[in-house]
Amino acid sequence: MDAKQLLRYLDEQRQWIQRLVEQLNEVQVEFNAQFDEFKARHDETLDHLTERVVSRLEAIHPRLRAAIEERVAVERQRIHERREKLHNEYLPARRQAADALLAQAQAQMSALREMNPQLDQEEEKLKREKAALEARLEELNQEIREKARGLGVVRHALAITKADRERNFVLGKLDSVNQALYRVRRKWEHQRKLVEDKQAALQKQWQMESIAAARLQAELDQLDDEQAREALALRRAARYVLDNLKEPMPGSDSDLNADLDEMIRLNVQTDDYHNGLAAVGGLVGLLRGVDSGLQAIRKSVHSLYREQKMHHAYLSPLHFTLPGSIQRLGEQWPALAEQFADEKSIGQHPTEFVTHIKPILEDLLAQERIEGMFAELSQMIRRATSRWQ
Repeated sequence: MDAKQLLRYLDEQRQWIQRLVEQLNEVQVEFNAQFDEFKARHDETLDHLTERVVSRLEAIHPRLRAAIEERVAVERQRIHERREKLHNEYLPARRQAADALLAQAQAQMSALREMNPQLDQEEEKLKREKAALEARLEELNQEIREKARGLGVVRHALAITKADRERNFVLGKLDSVNQALYRVRRKWEHQRKLVEDKQAALQKQWQMESIAAARLQAELDQLDDEQAREALALRRAARYVLDNLKEPMPGSDSDLNADLDEMIRLNVQTDDYHNGLAAVGGLVGLLRGVDSGLQAIRKSVHSLYREQKMHHAYLSPLHFTLPGSIQRLGEQWPALAEQFADEKSIGQHPTEFVTHIKPILEDLLAQERIEGMFAELSQMIRRATSRWQ
């Protein structure tokens, strides 16, 4: 095929891959949705069974009881480490953070109080100046009114003009004082609002730190009690062992045995979902890797095609012989797309999905096959351009 046909072919392959990736993303979403619902049932069963086993240790299988007792030592050490961390690091850090927030809030209030007298003095000074200007303005208005009565306008024209000039001057100064007074009051209001907002934010942070410290203190109080520590270690040990239980270990209590069998079933299903999610992620990663490689190949072919068009008088047309490996891979895309179309059904059967794609990962999309395919594509390009040497 020529360069144009090869570019079209590579585009088609990438479109199939992108379609498959979209389908697998939907499968992954369905797996997650199914797993979230299932995990809630699993954890509820685990919590209930843990309490039953802890209260009926004598009724469980000796091997199961031995596994729990062995795990107790691990949990006891973890509890000890947690207790030390709480006492020496976590709780002091929370208290220190709360104290720092309180100190910051107090410093802001102190700064606001220090600013208050300064702004008060400035305001009082401006108010006195305003009162004096207003009094002088009233005197000038009265003077102008008296001298302007009757023929006084003529007799006192110069005096009235002089008083009016001073009156305008006073009005100007009064306007300036009013603006300064407004700015002082705005400044005070702005600072007060700013501090109030900061105080509210600091109070919220302080409350969160205080609540966190109280919770840590409550946990530390519990862990300081030796009996409570031992009970917690046993409960955690039982939960860990039951959460990892995969084979039946019947004891003397038939009802408890039935619950243990249910726990085993749920644990196996948990592994199935984990394997299914891992398989989807692995397959998507492989497909994206193939897509990225094909994109790089396409870029090289496109550059060669442009060069051929620019220098067609000197360069012979490119001709590519497509490797059989990529042809075989391309023939599989429609079948794969059909297999991954029903994400709802796949999401409910993770084990079947893992079993189904295992041959794909081990054969069709095996690492060595993919590497070999891209090696052949690179050789194809070198052979096509060999006549340009």
